[in-house]
Amino acid sequence: MTKSSFAAVDLGATSGRVALGTFGPDGFTLDEVHRFANTPIIIDGVLCWDVEYLFEETLTGLAHACTRVAQCGSTLAGIAVDSWGVDYGIVDASNSLVAPVRHYRAAEDSVVELANEMVSSSEAYARTGITELPINTCFQFIRDARLGLLQPGVTALLTPDLWTLWLTGVRGAERTIASTTGLLDWTNHEWAGDLMERWGIPGTVVANIVETGSLAGPTLATVTERIGARNPIPVYRAPAHDTASAFAAVTSVSSDAAVVSCGTWALVGRMNETAVLTKEAEQAGFTNEVAADGSSLLIRNLSGTWLLEECLRIWVVADAGANGSSKVDTSTDTSSLRTHLLVAAESESARVEGTIDCGAPELIGTRDMPTEIVDLYRRSHENTELTRPQVVRLILESLAESFARTIARAKEITGTPLREIIMIGGGSRIEQLVALTEQATDLPVRVGHPEATSIGNICVQAVSAGVFDTMDQARAVTHAQQKEN
Repeated sequence: MTKSSFAAVDLGATSGRVALGTFGPDGFTLDEVHRFANTPIIIDGVLCWDVEYLFEETLTGLAHACTRVAQCGSTLAGIAVDSWGVDYGIVDASNSLVAPVRHYRAAEDSVVELANEMVSSSEAYARTGITELPINTCFQFIRDARLGLLQPGVTALLTPDLWTLWLTGVRGAERTIASTTGLLDWTNHEWAGDLMERWGIPGTVVANIVETGSLAGPTLATVTERIGARNPIPVYRAPAHDTASAFAAVTSVSSDAAVVSCGTWALVGRMNETAVLTKEAEQAGFTNEVAADGSSLLIRNLSGTWLLEECLRIWVVADAGANGSSKVDTSTDTSSLRTHLLVAAESESARVEGTIDCGAPELIGTRDMPTEIVDLYRRSHENTELTRPQVVRLILESLAESFARTIARAKEITGTPLREIIMIGGGSRIEQLVALTEQATDLPVRVGHPEATSIGNICVQAVSAGVFDTMDQARAVTHAQQKEN
């Protein structure tokens, strides 16, 4: 096998990265060539994504990838972008944004009530398989339609599709990311135009659905020059939803494993042949999203390591203020505090009784995570004061217990056994969380690659480019390399 390198642009809710995956005679290597912070900004009083900065950092990362492969006497064989779901940018005919890209944490609850007057939540779930949350794209579209932003001639593109547009000039709605919107009909995997009409959403605002793994096109001349590539680089539509990319790296629909993808969000569930659109699944809080191979991801969305990271951020800022310091090195200080508190949380004095629900809606938009967590805990444990190590312990035990309840419900709803858990993402690096999950579920936990999202993205590109015939072949090479490491 000759060397073939692919760049995965993985945009997370707190950071982004460009990873370079290379298949060759010696197996597979994955190198993170660039990482950058994803810090929301306030525009006109509204929380938004700093997309101009994020895209520029993406190009910087791709330039690093081109330099790296050139040093090895090779070229970049493909690029693909994945990100969180639901959020989008509205562009005009010149591909320029017509409004800031709002952050999902700026969603408005009142829009949900309005939407339910037009289409009941049960009908919407039976069609789209998406649980009702204020952050859903469908509700954000209703808001923007009422604000007059969805005028004729504009197109709303979810984040990875927006990046693909800016890389290639080609519009499209990749199927896995489209499935997060609450607007994709499970009967045909196409836009539910009648629901959009009833919600007052112009059908012209969405791009055509395009297949996962398809070629979007080559990089634009300006992009090719900016990243230092010798020739235009193919841009593929790998699973654009990061959850779909992560699941693609570790399992197939025939697997009897539950998957816990624990990053800023924790996505917990399993793969099925088709969506489960029952009332039972809806009431249990399960959402159905399209997997890389077109099957269904039956998952529950929970707050993940966001709970811990936000607490650490608040505490670091508070400590700096108490010490009279106006300068805070968030990354360094947070890392040091994390290490200290994770050790402290293992002590007997840090033990707590009971847990909180990591799927609680109060945890989505809070600006003061430690206070919100303690308030939730006090609903069943009155007048309880918690130390920082106890809060950390509570977070870890609550995550593990939420994983266990979700996996048990997934087993009940599908009626099929689950014999192990594959844990991936940054949370899989926290040994206490892995151990607590095994204890809570009474199932063995197999730790997958923490960068499973990038690996799934790259594997799909490699199959699309003809390096492998099937995903099983691509996965086998990456798994073999992980075992060696």
